Amino acid sequence: MAFKKMVQRSYPPRLWTLVGRPGSGKSTFAAQMTTPIVVVDADHRFGEVLHLARGDVFSLSETPADNVDTNRVAALLAANMPGSGVQTIVIDSLTAIITPLVVQAMMDKARGEIKNLMSGFQVKALAMRQLQDAVTRWGCDVLWIYHLQEGRDENAREVVTQTISDTERARLIRSINVQLEVVVDNQQRRGVRVIWARRGRSGMTLWDESGGWADMPARIDAAVYDGLSQEEQETIATSAPDVFPNPETAIAWALERGAFDNLAHARNAYDKIKREYKPGSAREMTTLWVDDVTRRAA
Repeated sequence: MAFKKMVQRSYPPRLWTLVGRPGSGKSTFAAQMTTPIVVVDADHRFGEVLHLARGDVFSLSETPADNVDTNRVAALLAANMPGSGVQTIVIDSLTAIITPLVVQAMMDKARGEIKNLMSGFQVKALAMRQLQDAVTRWGCDVLWIYHLQEGRDENAREVVTQTISDTERARLIRSINVQLEVVVDNQQRRGVRVIWARRGRSGMTLWDESGGWADMPARIDAAVYDGLSQEEQETIATSAPDVFPNPETAIAWALERGAFDNLAHARNAYDKIKREYKPGSAREMTTLWVDDVTRRAA
């Protein structure tokens, strides 16, 4: 068969993460992605929003355990994706796949079956790598969902944390181009905040006027990319930002510039700067980190 000429897409592929509190509408948002959709239904709740999808939705497997086992996810995608016509893969949610591996490592450490958590977390890291490779190889849109949770820090203050570690989120960035978060204002209106975009605008919030995220993915594309030339998008992708929105983005940015050989080295360097210089703001931390990365890369 002859090769086909590549055509410039109107927008980059939707390689997105979506984070929010339980019950905030993440699965409902996923139902608005381009169909046909195949769902890795690790939370076992996507059926509740199935009627909202605008086209066909396929389950990875009718066996619930298959949706939380990265070996089975990889095998089933490899067996069924070719020729399927699937346009979007939804992982709902990454929390349900990764958290049990973290808990298992902690239990093994408590029982003395492993000497340190790092060796236990190697299983988690390999599972994450396997899942990323299995999902991203097909060239379709991908939505990775995970959760926010409320808790208390070491000083008993209430905090909101993400259920996937900074390290795992940094690993995930190589496979995504936009980070999204479900937010709620004081009038209980839902919206999506664009936390980071690799080649476009970020920082804006798009409010859900429909109550069901109608046309929200298309609205996000337009808000992030409309009016930007390919040259402007490339400048955004290659330039250091004024402020990194989170540690994982900062660490991934440094790795992409060749300043570190591996993620653990980058993570340790980032934490050392934060510990020694005690920056008073995200902007100050960004300046310190960019200077350090630039020096190392040179």
